[in-house]
Amino acid sequence: MIFKKSFSYKFVAFAVLVQSFLVILQQVLIAVFHMEQESTTIYRVMLTAIPLSIAIIMTLFRKWKVFVVVYSITLLIVLLNILIFHQNEIFLVQNSLRFLLPVVIPSALCLMFIPSIDIVEDVLYKISWLCTLPVFIYVINFFTGTFIISDYNMSFSYGLLLPMLSLYSKKNPCSVIVSIILFIIVVGIGSRGAAVIFVLYALYDIFQSHKKFAIPALLLLIVFFLFLPSLAQWFESIDIHSRTLNLLFDHNLLRSDARSLLYESMLDVFWDNPITGIGLFGDRIYLNGSYVHNFIIELYLNWGVLIGTIILLFLLVKFIKTYKNSNKTNRNILIKYLLASVVPLMFSGSYLIDYNLGIFIGVLFLLSRTNRDKSFQTAI
Repeated sequence: MIFKKSFSYKFVAFAVLVQSFLVILQQVLIAVFHMEQESTTIYRVMLTAIPLSIAIIMTLFRKWKVFVVVYSITLLIVLLNILIFHQNEIFLVQNSLRFLLPVVIPSALCLMFIPSIDIVEDVLYKISWLCTLPVFIYVINFFTGTFIISDYNMSFSYGLLLPMLSLYSKKNPCSVIVSIILFIIVVGIGSRGAAVIFVLYALYDIFQSHKKFAIPALLLLIVFFLFLPSLAQWFESIDIHSRTLNLLFDHNLLRSDARSLLYESMLDVFWDNPITGIGLFGDRIYLNGSYVHNFIIELYLNWGVLIGTIILLFLLVKFIKTYKNSNKTNRNILIKYLLASVVPLMFSGSYLIDYNLGIFIGVLFLLSRTNRDKSFQTAI
């Protein structure tokens, strides 16, 4: 009976966290096997829907009241948005049915009711190793000339971000080496955001958990930066033009003129509607189906200044309180999911359709419950 429960919790965690693997697999199918993106999307949706549906059913039997309350509130909000912001209806209905209701919300609910963060971490670690298989297939086929890399791949790099951090955080020499190899791959062909986040997590981990290694680690980091020109030359020799390194050498690593213009235009829209906002998915109307690529701006656009601030403060207070009450290990875990799941939403993606936000909220509430249970046991 205990084995069955343990397996069911691991399956639920797998169903939620397998997205990283599916993102990488989709990129491999497109590049290596030359499949149409539409076809790979169908496979990814099916491989997402089947295990996640089972996970939802398994969690629903144990926490059906929570599901009823959360989905009732969500559906009410969606209906009110359709009535008040009727111009958003096509995007609201389409994206709610495809992402918000079947993926984002259940990802959070399924994770938060797993009994231990250790189960989540164990499953994530195994999935992270699983992700390395399609990555190495990708790399081998590139070197054998199966395909060429003409531009940077944002989906590939962000799909690898959580697995990279998971492998690094395990502190197994083999997993750390593989995480660094994945990091170098991301530097070569991926987004600068994922590479910067990996470095930030490594620095945080060193100073938070391994202070005695801080100076040697910083020296190694300096040596790595000194070798970046040689790394860039090697990339060029194999016909890879690293956007991340080019931006770094041009001192433009953190600069994005396109994003700045996008933010400015949507902030003008917000200040025209500061109280009510423009409703859920309202930015799609102004951006021809795209989104603002910034979690905070999107939040204020969707909800207005009052409700947007309340939501933001709630999440911030919840995070600070959970972090403060956690031990070093759980603090490290919380920061890992924050960096991998929330920080990318500051410059890419949309919180209403991104499974990563559901994962972060699930882990946040799971760790919060863990702290509360420990406090209760200590009090007894």
